Amino acid sequence: MLADVDGELLGFCAPWLTREPRLLLACQFAPAGRERERFLASCVVIRELAEAAIQVSDRRVAEAKLAWWVDEATLWSGGHSRHPLARGLDPEPSARALASMALSAAEWLQAPPAENLAVVWTQLGGLARASAELAGSEPSDIWTLVWLTVSLRLSVDARASLASVLPMDLMARHGVRRSQWPELDAAARAPVLSDLARSVPAIDATTHQPALAALLTLERRWLRQVSKSTHDRAGVVDVFAAWRAARRAVRRS
Repeated sequence: MLADVDGELLGFCAPWLTREPRLLLACQFAPAGRERERFLASCVVIRELAEAAIQVSDRRVAEAKLAWWVDEATLWSGGHSRHPLARGLDPEPSARALASMALSAAEWLQAPPAENLAVVWTQLGGLARASAELAGSEPSDIWTLVWLTVSLRLSVDARASLASVLPMDLMARHGVRRSQWPELDAAARAPVLSDLARSVPAIDATTHQPALAALLTLERRWLRQVSKSTHDRAGVVDVFAAWRAARRAVRRS
C-alpha cells in the first residue's frame, strides 16, 4: 500500500488510507523513510482526534477519548508511548504538539456552535498550528484547510451533534438545525455542503513540502466536488494535479 513505512505504523493507518485514497496519494510524494512516516502519522493523528470530537455518539465517550490522548502525550514527554502512531514520530519532541492538539480538540468539543465560518476557521487554527509542529512543517493556513476538510468528511456521517465545522448561519440559510444533520439524506446535505465549500477562504498555499502541497490540491478538489458526492475517490486527474503541486513545492525548496 505504501512503501518504506514501519509495518506497525502502516498496519494502524491502513483503514484510514483505504477510506481516504487522497491521503494515500499525497503520502507517495513524501520522501521515503522517516519523512514519509512522519507525514503519515501526523495526518492520521489529525483524523483520530477529529473523529473523537465529531463522530462519537456520546459526549462523555468523546471526552474520554481526547483525555486518553492527553495522557498519551504525557507518556511521550517521558520518552514512552502506547500508540502505534508513535512509530512515525519521535515521541519526546512530539509530546508538546500532541498535547496541544488533544487539548484544543477538547476545547472545540466544549465550545458553543460557531456562528459563522470565520469562527470555525479560528477554532481550527490552534489545531492547525500544533499539527504543523507535529509534522515538522511551517505553520500555515494549509493545515487549517486540512482540518476543515477532514472534519467536514466526518461531519457528513456524524451520529451526534458534537463538534462541527457546519456554522449556524450556514445551517440557518438552509433551514436546518444542527441536531437534524445526522438524519438528512445525501440530497438534503448537498446544497449545504456546496454552500460551505464555496465559502472557504482563499489561503496562502506556499509550501516546500511536496506531500503537503499534493494534499492541499487534493483537498481543494474534494471541496469542489463535495456537492456531487461525499465519497473520497481519487482519479487520474487527481493524480496529475497532485503531481504538479508536489513538483512546484520541490522547485521552491
